[in-house]
Amino acid sequence: MGSPRVDAVLEIVSAWRRHDVDAVIAHLADDIEWHYHVGSEPVIGAERVRKTLSKLAGHQLDVSWQIVRAAESADSVMVEGTDDYHNPAGVHVRVPYMGVFEFDEANRVRAWRDYVDLSLMQSAEAAEPIKPWLAALVERPGLL
Repeated sequence: MGSPRVDAVLEIVSAWRRHDVDAVIAHLADDIEWHYHVGSEPVIGAERVRKTLSKLAGHQLDVSWQIVRAAESADSVMVEGTDDYHNPAGVHVRVPYMGVFEFDEANRVRAWRDYVDLSLMQSAEAAEPIKPWLAALVERPGLL
């Protein structure tokens, strides 16, 4: 994409697809504040993020997280896409995703907020059929 910050977000996505927690952490400030679901208590600090991601790796299998749009403004990158993975029961989970990544002066992520509809994710996790209007959103091709 050409922007170092957008590229960093895409590298985070790529690393998470491989469950390479170390590669994700390499892009984060030590004092990061991660809202893995806006509305839930944030995870503070790179080491706590590492523990959370390591645990999440056992639940989100075959990750195909897609980013379809990215926009940069000042110190932030906003992305739109699809959370896409299989859960341990083999259910294919696909839900629309929006995220905001704020960077510090060293171009490391200091704040990360995931805007995901938790009720949609729970429905998908329970193998409920995806609504046609949501299918159109989650089936768009990604940037990577």
